[in-house]
Amino acid sequence: MKLGIYFGKILVLLTVFIMSGCGSSAPAQTANQVSSGSAGMDLDAVIREAVGQMEARLPARTTLALVSVASPSAAFSEQVITRLESAIVGNRKLGVVDRANLDKIRSEQGFQLSGEVDDDSAKAIGKLLGAGAIVTGSLTDLGDVYSLTLKAINIETAMVVVSYLADLAKTTRIETLLASGGGAGSGRTATAQPVQAGNRSSGTTAQAPAAPATPAVPEPVYDVEYKVGGKGPAGGWIFYDKGRATNGWRYLEAAPSETEFTAAWGTRGETVGGTSTGIGAGKRNTEMLLKYLNEKGEIGGLAQVCSDLFIGGFDGWFLPSKDELDLIYKNLKVKRIGGFADSRYWSSSEVNERCAWLQMFDYNGQQEYDFLGSFNKNQSHSVRAVRQF
Repeated sequence: MKLGIYFGKILVLLTVFIMSGCGSSAPAQTANQVSSGSAGMDLDAVIREAVGQMEARLPARTTLALVSVASPSAAFSEQVITRLESAIVGNRKLGVVDRANLDKIRSEQGFQLSGEVDDDSAKAIGKLLGAGAIVTGSLTDLGDVYSLTLKAINIETAMVVVSYLADLAKTTRIETLLASGGGAGSGRTATAQPVQAGNRSSGTTAQAPAAPATPAVPEPVYDVEYKVGGKGPAGGWIFYDKGRATNGWRYLEAAPSETEFTAAWGTRGETVGGTSTGIGAGKRNTEMLLKYLNEKGEIGGLAQVCSDLFIGGFDGWFLPSKDELDLIYKNLKVKRIGGFADSRYWSSSEVNERCAWLQMFDYNGQQEYDFLGSFNKNQSHSVRAVRQF
């Protein structure tokens, strides 16, 4: 009898143990659940997944125009766009169109950040801004969760490369943002009017002129005026201002100090030919040098490193010309702006098959080259990339 009672107790204990073990091993949370156990994902998790898909399916360094997120609240749409921008820039695999320029186009075309925009209009806006892809989104209330859709369209191929759909949890933060209102609300679809380069539309459809022999270069529109010596949009330093935009740019920005590197000029004792020294010449000089190095099979040259840079969400970096480098010295280094070293810096301006122009940033800013080869193209010196915008 005692033995039977003993085994009975053991059986009861085993049953309790098994049941409690099963209870503590509840199914792992799915991607559509937040830590509180409520249905739907947290907004930050949604952003991470969506950006991950964009990075996986778009070519590296594609510039995105974050056009709109249709929702009942401008505050909510702003949060989604801001967090998308932050995640994309932080990952440094894709770029983002400057918000100031995008906001101006929205205003001119008469639609809100939180309004619904058709694909053709969004693509037209992306092309106007020089983007490689556009991103739009929409929010739908499904009762227990919100459904958030984010879509990326490659402008060149007109293909939808990302169509991301997620259930968004109804958290206090999301409900607060939506309660603030200010959204489009009407559900209408905005249609962008054609805009001619250098002649912004006031909202009426302009007659397209006959196809010009040489298309005009779109001139950038600046909602923010930048000052020489001040911070630029890529986090670098403005060292030149033309006063107005011509040939597609107005400002020159030197990259942040942490991006500086050392490299040889390259070309192995041969002449590239055709480089110049003036302000505005650096980009073309660098393109010529890059083409030469690639054709000759040289690697690690300063033009190649510059062309691979992606800083603060921007590409298009190049080696400054002789005169541009001198402006960097006078407008930044002398004023102790930009963290420049007391060393020699390369320009993109060639002298001959053995030499290119350098500038001494250590004490007097002298520009020099040496036919005897002390500072020839095969030596490594400091490089600070620049860009036009």
